[in-house]
Amino acid sequence: MNSTVFSLLIILLFSASTFGQTTPQEFSLEAAVAHAIKNNEQVKQADLDVKISAAKVRETTAIGLPKIDGEASMNYYIDIPTQVAEANTFNPTAPPGILVPLQFGLPYSATAGISASQLIFDGSYFVGLKASKAYLNYAQLGKEKSEIDVKNSVSQTYFAVVSMQESLETLKENKLKIDQSAKETKALYEAGFAEQQDADQVRLTQSSMKYQIDVLERQKDHLTNLLKFQMGIPVEQNIKLTSDFDEMIEGLLTSTIDQPLNVERHIDFRTIKQGEELSELNLSAERTKSYPQLAAFFNHSQNGFSKELNDLWGNEFYPTTIAGLQLKVPIFSSGLRYYQTKQAKLELEKTQSQKDMLTQNLTVEALSAKADYSSALENLTLAEENLALAETIKKTTDAKYKEGLASSLDFAQAESQFLQNMSAYYNAAQELFNAKISLDKALGNY
Repeated sequence: MNSTVFSLLIILLFSASTFGQTTPQEFSLEAAVAHAIKNNEQVKQADLDVKISAAKVRETTAIGLPKIDGEASMNYYIDIPTQVAEANTFNPTAPPGILVPLQFGLPYSATAGISASQLIFDGSYFVGLKASKAYLNYAQLGKEKSEIDVKNSVSQTYFAVVSMQESLETLKENKLKIDQSAKETKALYEAGFAEQQDADQVRLTQSSMKYQIDVLERQKDHLTNLLKFQMGIPVEQNIKLTSDFDEMIEGLLTSTIDQPLNVERHIDFRTIKQGEELSELNLSAERTKSYPQLAAFFNHSQNGFSKELNDLWGNEFYPTTIAGLQLKVPIFSSGLRYYQTKQAKLELEKTQSQKDMLTQNLTVEALSAKADYSSALENLTLAEENLALAETIKKTTDAKYKEGLASSLDFAQAESQFLQNMSAYYNAAQELFNAKISLDKALGNY
Protein backbone atom coordinates (compact mmCIF):
# COMPACT_ATOMS: atom_id res chain seq x y z
CA MET A 1 0.00 0.00 0.00
CA ASN A 2 1.55 3.32 -1.07
CA SER A 3 1.70 6.36 1.21
CA THR A 4 -1.03 8.27 -0.66
CA VAL A 5 -3.63 5.54 -0.21
CA PHE A 6 -2.63 5.12 3.44
CA SER A 7 -3.04 8.87 4.04
CA LEU A 8 -6.48 8.84 2.42
CA LEU A 9 -7.57 5.98 4.69
CA ILE A 10 -6.37 7.87 7.76
CA ILE A 11 -8.31 10.96 6.66
CA LEU A 12 -11.46 8.92 6.02
CA LEU A 13 -11.21 7.18 9.41
CA PHE A 14 -10.66 10.50 11.18
CA SER A 15 -13.59 12.07 9.35
CA ALA A 16 -15.85 9.16 10.25
CA SER A 17 -14.79 9.40 13.89
CA THR A 18 -15.39 13.15 13.96
CA PHE A 19 -18.79 12.76 12.32
CA GLY A 20 -19.78 10.15 14.90
CA GLN A 21 -18.80 12.48 17.73
CA THR A 22 -20.69 15.54 16.43
CA THR A 23 -23.88 13.84 15.26
CA PRO A 24 -26.51 14.83 17.83
CA GLN A 25 -28.50 12.16 19.59
CA GLU A 26 -32.22 12.72 19.15
CA PHE A 27 -34.67 12.63 22.06
CA SER A 28 -38.40 13.02 22.25
CA LEU A 29 -39.82 14.05 25.61
CA GLU A 30 -40.73 10.44 26.41
CA ALA A 31 -37.27 9.20 25.35
CA ALA A 32 -35.56 11.91 27.42
CA VAL A 33 -37.53 10.90 30.52
CA ALA A 34 -36.80 7.20 29.95
CA HIS A 35 -33.08 7.91 29.50
CA ALA A 36 -33.00 10.01 32.67
CA ILE A 37 -34.68 7.30 34.76
CA LYS A 38 -31.93 4.89 33.70
CA ASN A 39 -28.95 7.24 33.96
CA ASN A 40 -29.75 10.00 36.44
CA GLU A 41 -27.42 9.83 39.46
CA GLN A 42 -30.23 10.51 41.92
CA VAL A 43 -32.17 7.50 40.63
CA LYS A 44 -28.99 5.38 40.64
CA GLN A 45 -28.43 6.20 44.30
CA ALA A 46 -32.03 5.32 45.11
CA ASP A 47 -31.56 2.01 43.29
CA LEU A 48 -28.46 1.33 45.39
CA ASP A 49 -30.54 1.97 48.52
CA VAL A 50 -32.98 -0.70 47.33
CA LYS A 51 -30.14 -3.18 46.76
CA ILE A 52 -28.66 -2.37 50.18
CA SER A 53 -32.06 -2.97 51.78
CA ALA A 54 -32.44 -6.27 49.93
CA ALA A 55 -29.04 -7.36 51.24
CA LYS A 56 -30.14 -6.31 54.74
CA VAL A 57 -33.15 -8.62 54.45
CA ARG A 58 -30.85 -11.54 53.61
CA GLU A 59 -28.52 -10.57 56.45
CA THR A 60 -31.39 -10.54 58.95
CA THR A 61 -32.66 -13.87 57.63
CA ALA A 62 -29.22 -15.40 58.14
CA ILE A 63 -29.35 -14.56 61.87
CA GLY A 64 -31.91 -17.32 62.43
CA LEU A 65 -30.13 -19.94 60.32
CA PRO A 66 -27.67 -22.55 61.68
CA LYS A 67 -24.12 -21.38 62.28
CA ILE A 68 -21.01 -23.55 62.32
CA ASP A 69 -17.59 -22.37 63.47
CA GLY A 70 -14.22 -24.11 63.58
CA GLU A 71 -11.46 -23.28 66.02
CA ALA A 72 -7.90 -24.46 66.64
CA SER A 73 -5.28 -23.33 69.13
CA MET A 74 -1.88 -24.35 70.49
CA ASN A 75 -0.57 -23.28 73.90
CA TYR A 76 2.82 -23.30 75.55
CA TYR A 77 2.86 -22.78 79.28
CA ILE A 78 6.10 -21.05 80.14
CA ASP A 79 5.09 -21.53 83.77
CA ILE A 80 2.67 -24.35 84.37
CA PRO A 81 -0.10 -23.16 86.73
CA THR A 82 0.57 -24.14 90.33
CA GLN A 83 -1.93 -24.97 93.05
CA VAL A 84 -1.33 -25.83 96.69
CA ALA A 85 -2.92 -28.45 98.95
CA GLU A 86 -2.32 -29.79 102.45
CA ALA A 87 0.29 -32.51 102.47
CA ASN A 88 -1.81 -34.91 104.57
CA THR A 89 -4.36 -35.01 101.70
CA PHE A 90 -1.93 -37.23 99.84
CA ASN A 91 0.18 -38.48 102.77
CA PRO A 92 -1.81 -39.29 105.92
CA THR A 93 1.40 -39.35 107.98
CA ALA A 94 2.25 -35.76 107.13
CA PRO A 95 1.63 -33.26 109.90
CA PRO A 96 -1.42 -31.00 109.45
CA GLY A 97 -0.95 -27.47 108.10
CA ILE A 98 1.86 -28.34 105.76
CA LEU A 99 1.16 -27.10 102.20
CA VAL A 100 2.76 -28.60 99.14
CA PRO A 101 2.81 -27.05 95.62
CA LEU A 102 1.22 -29.06 92.83
CA GLN A 103 1.48 -28.54 89.05
CA PHE A 104 -1.19 -30.15 86.90
CA GLY A 105 -0.79 -30.28 83.15
CA LEU A 106 1.99 -30.36 80.59
CA PRO A 107 3.84 -27.45 78.90
CA TYR A 108 2.36 -28.03 75.46
CA SER A 109 -1.29 -28.46 74.55
CA ALA A 110 -3.36 -28.24 71.35
CA THR A 111 -7.08 -28.03 70.77
CA ALA A 112 -9.15 -28.32 67.58
CA GLY A 113 -12.90 -28.18 67.62
CA ILE A 114 -16.13 -27.38 65.87
CA SER A 115 -19.24 -25.71 67.24
CA ALA A 116 -22.75 -25.29 65.90
CA SER A 117 -25.70 -23.20 67.09
CA GLN A 118 -29.31 -22.75 66.09
CA LEU A 119 -31.72 -20.07 67.23
CA ILE A 120 -35.00 -21.69 68.27
CA PHE A 121 -37.00 -18.77 69.58
CA ASP A 122 -36.27 -15.06 69.74
CA GLY A 123 -39.18 -12.63 69.39
CA SER A 124 -36.92 -9.75 68.34
CA TYR A 125 -35.56 -11.85 65.45
CA PHE A 126 -38.95 -12.42 63.87
CA VAL A 127 -39.89 -8.76 64.29
CA GLY A 128 -36.53 -7.72 62.86
CA LEU A 129 -37.10 -9.92 59.83
CA LYS A 130 -40.44 -8.22 59.18
CA ALA A 131 -38.84 -4.81 59.72
CA SER A 132 -36.08 -5.47 57.19
CA LYS A 133 -38.68 -6.43 54.57
CA ALA A 134 -40.72 -3.33 55.43
CA TYR A 135 -37.60 -1.19 55.05
CA LEU A 136 -37.01 -2.74 51.64
CA ASN A 137 -40.49 -1.61 50.64
CA TYR A 138 -39.65 1.83 52.05
CA ALA A 139 -36.49 2.01 49.91
CA GLN A 140 -38.46 0.96 46.83
CA LEU A 141 -40.92 3.78 47.47
CA GLY A 142 -37.95 6.12 47.78
CA LYS A 143 -36.73 5.00 44.37
CA GLU A 144 -40.20 5.50 42.90
CA LYS A 145 -40.32 9.03 44.32
CA SER A 146 -36.87 9.77 42.89
CA GLU A 147 -38.03 8.61 39.47
CA ILE A 148 -41.12 10.84 39.73
CA ASP A 149 -39.00 13.86 40.71
CA VAL A 150 -36.55 13.24 37.88
CA LYS A 151 -39.38 12.77 35.39
CA ASN A 152 -40.94 16.08 36.41
CA SER A 153 -37.68 18.04 36.41
CA VAL A 154 -36.60 16.61 33.04
CA SER A 155 -40.02 17.36 31.54
CA GLN A 156 -39.96 20.96 32.76
CA THR A 157 -36.44 21.59 31.48
CA TYR A 158 -37.19 19.83 28.19
CA PHE A 159 -40.25 22.00 27.58
CA ALA A 160 -38.30 25.14 28.51
CA VAL A 161 -35.60 24.32 25.94
CA VAL A 162 -38.17 23.55 23.22
CA SER A 163 -40.05 26.74 24.10
CA MET A 164 -36.86 28.80 23.85
CA GLN A 165 -35.98 27.16 20.56
CA GLU A 166 -39.42 28.04 19.20
CA SER A 167 -39.03 31.60 20.44
CA LEU A 168 -35.58 31.86 18.88
CA GLU A 169 -36.87 30.71 15.51
CA THR A 170 -39.58 33.38 15.62
CA LEU A 171 -37.06 36.05 16.63
CA LYS A 172 -34.66 35.08 13.88
CA GLU A 173 -37.41 35.14 11.26
CA ASN A 174 -38.46 38.55 12.53
CA LYS A 175 -34.86 39.78 12.51
CA LEU A 176 -34.53 38.91 8.82
CA LYS A 177 -37.48 41.20 8.11
CA ILE A 178 -36.01 43.94 10.30
CA ASP A 179 -32.64 43.56 8.57
CA GLN A 180 -34.39 44.04 5.26
CA SER A 181 -36.26 47.07 6.57
CA ALA A 182 -33.02 48.53 7.93
CA LYS A 183 -31.37 48.02 4.55
CA GLU A 184 -34.26 49.65 2.72
CA THR A 185 -34.47 52.59 5.17
CA LYS A 186 -30.74 53.17 4.86
CA ALA A 187 -31.06 53.26 1.07
CA LEU A 188 -33.97 55.71 1.29
CA TYR A 189 -31.99 57.90 3.68
CA GLU A 190 -28.97 57.92 1.41
CA ALA A 191 -31.26 58.79 -1.51
CA GLY A 192 -32.81 61.63 0.51
CA PHE A 193 -36.27 60.09 0.83
CA ALA A 194 -36.01 59.36 4.57
CA GLU A 195 -34.70 61.16 7.60
CA GLN A 196 -31.69 60.04 9.63
CA GLN A 197 -33.96 59.51 12.65
CA ASP A 198 -35.88 56.88 10.71
CA ALA A 199 -32.71 55.03 9.82
CA ASP A 200 -31.41 55.26 13.40
CA GLN A 201 -34.70 54.06 14.85
CA VAL A 202 -34.75 50.97 12.65
CA ARG A 203 -31.08 50.29 13.43
CA LEU A 204 -31.85 50.55 17.14
CA THR A 205 -34.69 48.04 16.73
CA GLN A 206 -32.31 45.78 14.78
CA SER A 207 -29.63 46.00 17.50
CA SER A 208 -32.17 45.33 20.25
CA MET A 209 -33.41 42.27 18.37
CA LYS A 210 -29.86 40.93 18.00
CA TYR A 211 -29.24 41.41 21.73
CA GLN A 212 -32.39 39.51 22.66
CA ILE A 213 -31.43 36.66 20.35
CA ASP A 214 -27.95 36.46 21.92
CA VAL A 215 -29.40 36.43 25.46
CA LEU A 216 -31.93 33.77 24.56
CA GLU A 217 -29.23 31.64 22.88
CA ARG A 218 -27.14 31.70 26.06
CA GLN A 219 -30.15 30.82 28.20
CA LYS A 220 -31.03 27.94 25.88
CA ASP A 221 -27.45 26.61 26.04
CA HIS A 222 -27.54 26.79 29.84
CA LEU A 223 -30.86 24.94 30.03
CA THR A 224 -29.66 22.36 27.50
CA ASN A 225 -26.65 21.62 29.68
CA LEU A 226 -28.95 21.35 32.70
CA LEU A 227 -31.13 18.91 30.76
CA LYS A 228 -28.06 16.81 29.87
CA PHE A 229 -27.09 16.70 33.53
CA GLN A 230 -30.60 15.63 34.55
CA MET A 231 -30.60 12.94 31.86
CA GLY A 232 -27.16 11.64 32.84
CA ILE A 233 -25.56 12.69 29.53
CA PRO A 234 -22.04 14.20 29.27
CA VAL A 235 -22.18 17.95 28.68
CA GLU A 236 -19.96 17.68 25.61
CA GLN A 237 -22.39 15.33 23.85
CA ASN A 238 -24.72 16.96 21.34
CA ILE A 239 -28.44 16.28 21.63
CA LYS A 240 -31.46 17.22 19.55
CA LEU A 241 -34.95 17.58 20.98
CA THR A 242 -37.58 16.28 18.58
CA SER A 243 -40.91 16.83 20.37
CA ASP A 244 -43.06 19.47 18.68
CA PHE A 245 -43.96 22.59 20.68
CA ASP A 246 -47.52 22.84 19.38
CA GLU A 247 -48.20 19.17 20.06
CA MET A 248 -46.89 19.58 23.60
CA ILE A 249 -49.20 22.56 24.08
CA GLU A 250 -52.16 20.48 22.89
CA GLY A 251 -51.25 17.83 25.45
CA LEU A 252 -51.49 20.46 28.20
CA LEU A 253 -55.10 21.16 27.32
CA THR A 254 -56.09 17.60 28.29
CA SER A 255 -57.02 18.39 31.86
CA THR A 256 -57.49 16.08 34.84
CA ILE A 257 -58.91 18.95 36.85
CA ASP A 258 -62.20 17.11 37.52
CA GLN A 259 -60.40 14.00 38.79
CA PRO A 260 -60.88 13.48 42.54
CA LEU A 261 -57.87 13.07 44.79
CA ASN A 262 -57.01 9.48 45.69
CA VAL A 263 -54.88 9.90 48.80
CA GLU A 264 -54.07 6.20 49.07
CA ARG A 265 -52.38 6.27 45.65
CA HIS A 266 -50.19 9.30 46.32
CA ILE A 267 -46.48 8.50 46.65
CA ASP A 268 -46.06 10.70 49.74
CA PHE A 269 -48.96 8.99 51.51
CA ARG A 270 -47.72 5.51 50.62
CA THR A 271 -44.27 6.47 51.90
CA ILE A 272 -45.47 7.76 55.26
CA LYS A 273 -47.80 4.79 55.61
CA GLN A 274 -44.78 2.52 55.17
CA GLY A 275 -43.03 4.62 57.79
CA GLU A 276 -45.96 4.01 60.10
CA GLU A 277 -45.53 0.25 59.63
CA LEU A 278 -41.83 0.58 60.50
CA SER A 279 -42.75 2.49 63.67
CA GLU A 280 -45.21 -0.27 64.62
CA LEU A 281 -42.54 -2.91 64.09
CA ASN A 282 -40.08 -0.88 66.15
CA LEU A 283 -42.60 -0.84 68.99
CA SER A 284 -43.04 -4.60 68.66
CA ALA A 285 -39.27 -5.07 68.72
CA GLU A 286 -38.98 -3.12 71.97
CA ARG A 287 -41.74 -5.20 73.55
CA THR A 288 -40.11 -8.49 72.54
CA LYS A 289 -36.98 -7.57 74.49
CA SER A 290 -38.79 -8.87 77.57
CA TYR A 291 -39.48 -12.24 75.92
CA PRO A 292 -37.27 -15.27 76.66
CA GLN A 293 -34.72 -16.46 74.12
CA LEU A 294 -33.97 -20.11 73.40
CA ALA A 295 -31.09 -21.51 71.37
CA ALA A 296 -29.51 -24.92 70.82
CA PHE A 297 -25.78 -25.55 70.65
CA PHE A 298 -23.31 -28.36 69.94
CA ASN A 299 -19.56 -28.32 70.60
CA HIS A 300 -16.94 -30.98 69.84
CA SER A 301 -13.19 -30.64 70.39
CA GLN A 302 -10.03 -32.76 70.39
CA ASN A 303 -7.39 -31.95 73.01
CA GLY A 304 -3.77 -33.11 73.00
CA PHE A 305 -0.96 -32.66 75.59
CA SER A 306 2.78 -33.19 75.57
CA LYS A 307 5.98 -32.41 77.44
CA GLU A 308 7.81 -31.70 74.18
CA LEU A 309 6.62 -29.80 71.14
CA ASN A 310 7.84 -32.50 68.74
CA ASP A 311 5.69 -35.11 70.47
CA LEU A 312 2.54 -32.98 70.64
CA TRP A 313 1.01 -34.06 67.32
CA GLY A 314 1.98 -37.67 67.76
CA ASN A 315 0.34 -38.13 71.14
CA GLU A 316 -3.22 -39.17 71.63
CA PHE A 317 -5.96 -36.51 71.41
CA TYR A 318 -8.88 -36.71 73.81
CA PRO A 319 -12.42 -35.75 72.69
CA THR A 320 -14.82 -33.42 74.46
CA THR A 321 -18.40 -33.24 73.17
CA ILE A 322 -21.28 -31.25 74.55
CA ALA A 323 -24.78 -30.44 73.33
CA GLY A 324 -27.53 -28.50 75.03
CA LEU A 325 -30.08 -25.75 75.16
CA GLN A 326 -29.55 -22.20 76.35
CA LEU A 327 -32.49 -20.26 77.76
CA LYS A 328 -32.22 -16.56 78.54
CA VAL A 329 -35.06 -14.93 80.48
CA PRO A 330 -35.01 -11.15 81.07
CA ILE A 331 -36.06 -10.45 84.66
CA PHE A 332 -35.24 -6.89 85.68
CA SER A 333 -33.79 -4.00 83.65
CA SER A 334 -34.23 -1.07 86.09
CA GLY A 335 -36.90 0.46 83.82
CA LEU A 336 -34.68 0.49 80.72
CA ARG A 337 -36.99 -1.65 78.59
CA TYR A 338 -40.06 0.25 79.83
CA TYR A 339 -38.77 3.63 78.69
CA GLN A 340 -37.45 2.25 75.42
CA THR A 341 -40.92 0.85 74.72
CA LYS A 342 -42.50 4.15 75.72
CA GLN A 343 -40.28 6.05 73.28
CA ALA A 344 -41.19 3.66 70.48
CA LYS A 345 -44.89 4.12 71.27
CA LEU A 346 -44.56 7.91 71.18
CA GLU A 347 -42.69 7.70 67.86
CA LEU A 348 -45.58 5.67 66.44
CA GLU A 349 -48.10 8.27 67.63
CA LYS A 350 -45.96 10.98 66.05
CA THR A 351 -45.89 9.14 62.71
CA GLN A 352 -49.65 8.64 62.81
CA SER A 353 -50.10 12.35 63.46
CA GLN A 354 -47.84 13.15 60.50
CA LYS A 355 -49.92 10.85 58.33
CA ASP A 356 -53.13 12.66 59.30
CA MET A 357 -51.49 16.02 58.65
CA LEU A 358 -50.19 14.83 55.27
CA THR A 359 -53.71 13.76 54.26
CA GLN A 360 -54.92 17.29 54.93
CA ASN A 361 -51.95 18.84 53.13
CA LEU A 362 -52.49 16.66 50.05
CA THR A 363 -56.12 17.73 49.91
CA VAL A 364 -55.14 21.41 50.09
CA GLU A 365 -52.37 20.92 47.50
CA ALA A 366 -54.78 19.25 45.09
CA LEU A 367 -57.26 22.13 45.38
CA SER A 368 -54.45 24.67 44.95
CA ALA A 369 -53.01 22.81 41.95
CA LYS A 370 -56.40 22.74 40.27
CA ALA A 371 -56.80 26.50 40.80
CA ASP A 372 -53.27 27.17 39.49
CA TYR A 373 -53.92 25.05 36.42
CA SER A 374 -57.18 26.85 35.63
CA SER A 375 -55.49 30.23 36.07
CA ALA A 376 -52.52 29.21 33.90
CA LEU A 377 -54.87 27.93 31.20
CA GLU A 378 -56.74 31.24 31.15
CA ASN A 379 -53.44 33.16 31.03
CA LEU A 380 -52.25 31.11 28.07
CA THR A 381 -55.51 31.68 26.19
CA LEU A 382 -55.27 35.42 26.83
CA ALA A 383 -51.57 35.52 25.92
CA GLU A 384 -52.28 33.64 22.69
CA GLU A 385 -55.00 36.12 21.74
CA ASN A 386 -52.74 39.08 22.58
CA LEU A 387 -49.91 37.62 20.54
CA ALA A 388 -52.15 37.13 17.52
CA LEU A 389 -53.38 40.71 17.87
CA ALA A 390 -49.85 42.08 18.26
CA GLU A 391 -48.73 40.13 15.18
CA THR A 392 -51.60 41.59 13.17
CA ILE A 393 -50.69 45.10 14.34
CA LYS A 394 -47.03 44.48 13.48
CA LYS A 395 -47.84 43.27 9.97
CA THR A 396 -50.14 46.23 9.36
CA THR A 397 -47.55 48.67 10.69
CA ASP A 398 -44.81 47.04 8.59
CA ALA A 399 -46.90 47.45 5.46
CA LYS A 400 -47.74 51.08 6.30
CA TYR A 401 -44.10 51.81 7.08
CA LYS A 402 -42.96 50.52 3.72
CA GLU A 403 -45.61 52.71 2.04
CA GLY A 404 -44.55 55.73 4.07
CA LEU A 405 -47.84 55.85 5.99
CA ALA A 406 -46.25 55.03 9.39
CA SER A 407 -43.26 56.49 11.15
CA SER A 408 -40.14 54.63 12.24
CA LEU A 409 -41.33 55.13 15.84
CA ASP A 410 -44.58 53.37 15.01
CA PHE A 411 -42.54 50.60 13.41
CA ALA A 412 -40.33 50.23 16.51
CA GLN A 413 -43.31 50.29 18.90
CA ALA A 414 -45.11 47.60 16.90
CA GLU A 415 -42.00 45.42 16.97
CA SER A 416 -41.49 45.95 20.70
CA GLN A 417 -45.15 45.23 21.40
CA PHE A 418 -44.95 42.02 19.40
CA LEU A 419 -41.82 40.87 21.22
CA GLN A 420 -43.35 41.59 24.62
CA ASN A 421 -46.47 39.60 23.81
CA MET A 422 -44.41 36.78 22.32
CA SER A 423 -42.35 36.57 25.51
CA ALA A 424 -45.56 36.66 27.58
CA TYR A 425 -47.01 33.83 25.49
CA TYR A 426 -44.02 31.50 25.95
CA ASN A 427 -43.87 32.34 29.66
CA ALA A 428 -47.57 31.51 29.95
CA ALA A 429 -46.98 28.23 28.12
CA GLN A 430 -44.18 27.34 30.55
CA GLU A 431 -46.39 28.23 33.51
CA LEU A 432 -49.18 26.02 32.15
CA PHE A 433 -46.75 23.15 31.62
CA ASN A 434 -45.47 23.47 35.19
CA ALA A 435 -49.05 23.77 36.49
CA LYS A 436 -50.04 20.59 34.62
CA ILE A 437 -47.12 18.69 36.17
CA SER A 438 -47.99 20.02 39.63
CA LEU A 439 -51.63 19.02 39.13
CA ASP A 440 -50.74 15.48 38.08
CA LYS A 441 -48.33 15.20 40.99
CA ALA A 442 -50.91 16.53 43.46
CA LEU A 443 -53.51 14.03 42.20
CA GLY A 444 -51.05 11.14 42.24
CA ASN A 445 -50.93 10.70 38.45
CA TYR A 446 -47.53 9.37 37.53
